[in-house]
Amino acid sequence: MRSLRLLEIAAQAEALRLRRGASGMARGVAFQAVALLFGLVSLGLLHAAGWIWIAGRHEPLTAALVLAGIDLLLAGLALLLARPRHDAVAAEALRVRQESLAEVARASPVRGLVAMLVGNQLAQASATRGLAGEIGAGLVEGVVRGLSRR
Repeated sequence: MRSLRLLEIAAQAEALRLRRGASGMARGVAFQAVALLFGLVSLGLLHAAGWIWIAGRHEPLTAALVLAGIDLLLAGLALLLARPRHDAVAAEALRVRQESLAEVARASPVRGLVAMLVGNQLAQASATRGLAGEIGAGLVEGVVRGLSRR
């Protein structure tokens, strides 16, 4: 009975944490959208100023080609910087999660069933690496913590 109460408390705490995180995330996304809008307008004005400056010294076609070349160079640099990198901390966290779920499964058949069910759901959710993966990870963490306090 105590373990069920602990699971209930863990689930309530996780729900509260997710609600608080979602409202903060929504506020952050709104401000990021405003920043993106102003950034794009500024970039357009910089292009116009650059074109005017280059066109004053060369032909307008040359000015457009120079700006296009600079844009291509910056786009290539951004693509190089955006390449996914191996995250050793995330890989270690995955290993620790898998080991802890395996230990829970070895400790008790009932806990093993819960860990197996929740672990499979987490594996599917984390494959998307979106908000669903984060929610699944939080739920698994809450269930495992609730079971380990027993």
